[in-house]
Amino acid sequence: MELKPAYVLHTRRFRESSLIVELITCDHGRMGVLARGALRGRGGRRALLQAFVPLLLDWRGRGELPVLTGCEAAGRPRTLVSRALYCGLYINELVLVLCERADPHSELFPAYVHCINGLAEAGNDNRRLEPALRRFEMRLLDELGMGLQLETDVEGQAIEPHRRYHYRLDTGPSRASDEAADTCQGETLLALRFGEFGNDRQRREARQLLRRAIDSQLGGRRLRARELFLSTRKTS
Repeated sequence: MELKPAYVLHTRRFRESSLIVELITCDHGRMGVLARGALRGRGGRRALLQAFVPLLLDWRGRGELPVLTGCEAAGRPRTLVSRALYCGLYINELVLVLCERADPHSELFPAYVHCINGLAEAGNDNRRLEPALRRFEMRLLDELGMGLQLETDVEGQAIEPHRRYHYRLDTGPSRASDEAADTCQGETLLALRFGEFGNDRQRREARQLLRRAIDSQLGGRRLRARELFLSTRKTS
């Protein structure tokens, strides 16, 4: 039995005692497995097959839902609280919605692990949460073939930190002469390139640009994690 690194993205009940488990894996990208009998008892697989728990898994069979045959923890669960928890639910949902099963996406799993670890360390500190999220969103877009152009503008000129840019998702950044809602500072594009943000404006503009890019891939689908976070903020 060869155990493979994985994290649980989502589970749903199957019949009386089993679970369909959606995973992100090291070598196979996103995939689903059938965990037979996982709901019997309180411990065992039921306790392990939770989000943000590093796992080692094995499965057998072909088709859409191979059967889970081996399951053990690969380390301590990553504890996500408050905003970090919503961020973790958000990236899980992004992978579920945007990635097809069995498409390896070889660089996505390490990016996912790095993001989860970063969120756990950041806690409720938005200045540390946002870089972790942005880096993962960037990697996801790259894996989907929709990576952003962040080194040069549409004319081939190097991005200048103090210049404003319009960013069109189909062509890239072009120089702008104003601070309209759809423009951003060159330093924001460079910050996105390197995954580090020095001030609130960079974080805000990076968030807005990547939301546009992600939404273009969602095709009008709404993310439950976003709505849950917004509803919680309204009632708090």
